[in-house]
Amino acid sequence: MTSPTPLSPELAPYPAKSYLPFILYPPGMKHVQAGKSWLEEHIDMEQPGVDFVLYIGIPFCRTRCKSCPYFISLLSESDPRGREDAYVDALVKDIQHWSTYRKFGEGTVKNIYIGGGTGSILKTSNLQRIIDAIYTSFRVADEAEFTLEGNARDYTQEKIDFIVNSKINRISLGVQSFQPEILSIVGSPHAADDSDRVIREFQERGFNNIQLDLMYNMPGHTMEIWKRDLQHLNELGVPHFTIYLYRIHDNTVQAKLISKGKVERPADPESPMVKAMYGEAKEIAEAMGYKMYMVDHFAKEGFENKYNYYNWKEYIDTLAIGPASYSYFDGYRLGTESDIDRYIERVNANDFLISSVTDKMDGRVQRERYIIFGFLYYEIEFSFYMKKFGTSIMDDFGDTIARLERKGLLEVSDDRIRLTDLGIAWHTNVILEFFNEKFWEDTDSLTQPNWSLNGVMVEAGAHSREHWLGDPAIDFFPAIEANND
Repeated sequence: MTSPTPLSPELAPYPAKSYLPFILYPPGMKHVQAGKSWLEEHIDMEQPGVDFVLYIGIPFCRTRCKSCPYFISLLSESDPRGREDAYVDALVKDIQHWSTYRKFGEGTVKNIYIGGGTGSILKTSNLQRIIDAIYTSFRVADEAEFTLEGNARDYTQEKIDFIVNSKINRISLGVQSFQPEILSIVGSPHAADDSDRVIREFQERGFNNIQLDLMYNMPGHTMEIWKRDLQHLNELGVPHFTIYLYRIHDNTVQAKLISKGKVERPADPESPMVKAMYGEAKEIAEAMGYKMYMVDHFAKEGFENKYNYYNWKEYIDTLAIGPASYSYFDGYRLGTESDIDRYIERVNANDFLISSVTDKMDGRVQRERYIIFGFLYYEIEFSFYMKKFGTSIMDDFGDTIARLERKGLLEVSDDRIRLTDLGIAWHTNVILEFFNEKFWEDTDSLTQPNWSLNGVMVEAGAHSREHWLGDPAIDFFPAIEANND
């Protein structure tokens, strides 16, 4: 293995840097009004049972964060119309319906994730109903990790006690920051002391598998505040955290407040301060015993996110149940739209709500998809790739790999390819190198309904390849300067 030549600070490997909060591939999906008949016509649902991960979508929030662009349905605590119960009634039926197919009913659930929206918003009685439906409908691996995602404000002592004694063995909290002044600016649904209270109460009950989301470069954010957040996280003894660059999305409340001068605009991602924030997170985390084991994910040994591991590293099927969620199996991505009432109606008619689909992926696209996800873990092992696809990664993508190695973004050894430090810094651009040429300049998909995080991938692919990656014959470009306007 040869070490790449350090890149001059005046040069960059690409003309524009892509910042994507989440990776989905292929991005473009066609809107359909389909259900059980489409599923059974296109996919052999009676094939032998498979290993898969199970995602359960809870489409409710108490409030909308100021810069949230994604689907939610606001649910009041009083819930006078009984919307939560009606939704869980349908969700339980949907879980049971999917399990009637041999593919999933005789398969093995390796991991379970209740997300949203806000998974923790549900009453304990409804959480119990969902857990019971999963465990009576599917074969769940004994070692399965079961995560509940949500917000600290939802956790009463009664709910904490319930979770500690349930099948749920991991929680994920959208903390964002521990600083009250920052939370008020971004419109967080919880107060700063909520997070401390909930974390300590779980730990006092012997429940320690806790994951936190932190954001950086929020309006008013400073390096001092960021360091305080990281140090406080360590003081709490939380074993896993994820960092996200704060983004201002068009037509959100925060975007309007910024345009009116009522909220400070976040710094440019290419500014020295934001780059230093990212670097500081890595340095402080390593000093505190965390390892950045995948892009933007930090864990102490033994607490790595297993849902991501099975989804992206082992690359097994994903069955996602509930509105605004996406499944992947048998060469298709399948999406369920965000309309809760329509979802309930279709489920009660003994049907599925399949609202968007990709074309069936050919072998090339499936291999691209694996590489794009595999690089979230920095490397692709030759033997695993060969076992999975029956081909050599160097035969399939040799020209692209050679270009990335030449740019100092990849190292090639006898048994794997691995991102260099420069490759990690330009991670999203590197994975865009593996986009199929037919997905570039896909402006038609911008007009299709996109739920959850799919829209950001569609927007990236709507550009030309050259916008992000430049001329493939040119290795280096003038360094990107921050836009401080």
